[in-house]
Amino acid sequence: MYNILIVDDEAEQCEALKIILERRKENIVADICTTLEKAKIFCAGKKYDVFLLDMKLDEKDGDEGGLQLGNYIRSIIPYKYTPIIYITSVPEKIQAALSDTGCFRYILKPYTAENINKCLDDVLHSPLVAPETFSFQNFWGGEIRIPERSIIYICPGINRRLQIYTKDGCYETISYTMEQVENILRYGFFRCHRKYIVNLKCISEYDRSNRLLYIGNEIIPVGRKYKEAFENIWRVL
Repeated sequence: MYNILIVDDEAEQCEALKIILERRKENIVADICTTLEKAKIFCAGKKYDVFLLDMKLDEKDGDEGGLQLGNYIRSIIPYKYTPIIYITSVPEKIQAALSDTGCFRYILKPYTAENINKCLDDVLHSPLVAPETFSFQNFWGGEIRIPERSIIYICPGINRRLQIYTKDGCYETISYTMEQVENILRYGFFRCHRKYIVNLKCISEYDRSNRLLYIGNEIIPVGRKYKEAFENIWRVL
């Protein structure tokens, strides 16, 4: 499955692009948003494989809204090399996109479904969109690699161990601290409590009154200091 974020200040354009992407043979989930600020929230709440950005967003950002967003994306370590595709009606802006954000491709308006699909063919076959894995050592020094998407939540165990609960069972490691894991699994995961990092996709319900997350049969608390940040992300999931 590929997660793609479409950002364009024209909602109709977003919807048209979403239809084109989700009709492809690959399993694509396309999210759409129309402002720079909302796009930043989306980036914080989910791990994206490709960004499809309009060079010019809303008027308050002027002609540089798309470049601002591209630079913001590049400032996030896991997105340093994630493909960015710019859509623009101003060819003169392409050089700035290439030099400032290292965009992967660009598409000139007006475009066709064929233009979009040809560009996606190149991007999705690039090694830059390979599935993410999480690596750690077991107690015998062997390296374990598991898909990030298989992780449900992580919490401390005994003797400074971390317990990694996945769809296939539980692993233990002393390779990382919670702070290190929080940085490695930053996008698509959230530290909701000093003792818990959760996969946002695995949450089935949030009890706001009692600050509790429901993940399968597990009930996980949301710490007071994490509540506001979590609820900002939860609103857009």
